[in-house]
Amino acid sequence: MKRISAALIAIALAAPAPLALAQGTTGDLLTREQALEIASKQGMTHVLEAELDDGEWEIEGCSADGRELDIDLHSRTGDILKYDLDRDTDEDCASVAQ
Repeated sequence: MKRISAALIAIALAAPAPLALAQGTTGDLLTREQALEIASKQGMTHVLEAELDDGEWEIEGCSADGRELDIDLHSRTGDILKYDLDRDTDEDCASVAQ
């Protein structure tokens, strides 16, 4: 019985390590181009800024009608974490409105 308990404890302690290592790799992160493609499909026609920060792509840009659009995406899955479209036309976006 002691051997089984010790083996289970050893397995439980060792199990999180591979998971933590996998989460630390960058091979499966969305590229900037992939993140911008997702933003484009959500209505962003012009990108003002895009950065990878704390596991999220934070993309700030403009909609076709000149409103500011902020979209945050999960850096691995591409899931939309935040979608914020201003009500009014933004002066940074007014000049790029189509």
